[in-house]
Amino acid sequence: MNVPLLDLKGQYQSIKTDIDTAIARVVESQYFILGPDVKALEENIAAYVGAKHAIGVSSGTDALLLTLMALGIGRAMA
Repeated sequence: MNVPLLDLKGQYQSIKTDIDTAIARVVESQYFILGPDVKALEENIAAYVGAKHAIGVSSGTDALLLTLMALGIGRAMA
């Protein structure tokens, strides 16, 4: 029996219209960095997790780096 781990195609199909509309809006506005859609996403995420603020970054690596920098954690000295 083959049990799929994650069906992204099925998930996408269920919200395709919303995603396609959002992508078209961003492409037409040319706000690929910052802009009203990013601000709205950050506000929605902050509200969802019960935080005052949320910051959108480009990757999980950037999120980890930003966290380490905020905590003052740098290179280990030998």
